[in-house]
Amino acid sequence: MKFKLILILIILLQFGAFAQPACVPDNRSFVDGEKLRYTVSYNWGILWINAGEVNFDAKLTQYEHNPVFHFFSTGHSFKAWDWLFKVRDTFEVYSRIEDLQPLHSRRHTLEGSFRIHNQYHFYPDEQRVFAEREETRTPYHTEEIVLPSCTYDVLTATYVARSLPFEKYNPGDTISLSMLLDGKIFELPIVVKGHEKIQNRDGKHWDCILFSAMLDRGSMFRAGEELLVWVSNDKARIPIMMEAKITVGSIKIYLTEEHNTKH
Repeated sequence: MKFKLILILIILLQFGAFAQPACVPDNRSFVDGEKLRYTVSYNWGILWINAGEVNFDAKLTQYEHNPVFHFFSTGHSFKAWDWLFKVRDTFEVYSRIEDLQPLHSRRHTLEGSFRIHNQYHFYPDEQRVFAEREETRTPYHTEEIVLPSCTYDVLTATYVARSLPFEKYNPGDTISLSMLLDGKIFELPIVVKGHEKIQNRDGKHWDCILFSAMLDRGSMFRAGEELLVWVSNDKARIPIMMEAKITVGSIKIYLTEEHNTKH
């Protein structure tokens, strides 16, 4: 499956009164050493099948002799389903601590016969990005991209989004998060639905904030389809469950493990 869709689903954690780019908030919902694990399930007819896993790790480290946050995420299909559609995806980024502006990111993707190898060298003070990109149908090439203010790579954006001040907004409010993904900058609009108590697949109950978003057509999802995200209503703002329809069936992503969270 397209791990990019999973990242976009997990980004659906923010909202506001008007669609303006979200900048990094002062209060962070994540801490050094946080680890989150998810199971990805597909629905065909009446069957729900556990088909893969997604992992997110955050830690403090050094990059070019400066303290930074290192965000690292992997997604893979379970070996039992590799024969149907093999997935091995890695996203990694080093971001400044003070404003979470990315400094260097990379993506290595294997999804079936499709491959992506991208690296981005960010110069946030100069508002530009030097990109090295290579895909199955596109040979290696480089390009410079103008970087608007408050624009993040897709992985850092997941952590920025979780840290926004949810308490300031009401059901129906929207906000957009500016992201760089696959050489393009786009805005992701979100709508808050309200509060809801849910039971996760492990039986644990969570008090959550519910959001939805409408995405454009992609390889995995339908145009205009609603995506739902439930995020914990606490200081950690952990994505608990995500749900969306795709071109064939539906997808659900469940939280299975949490370690060293702020909650």
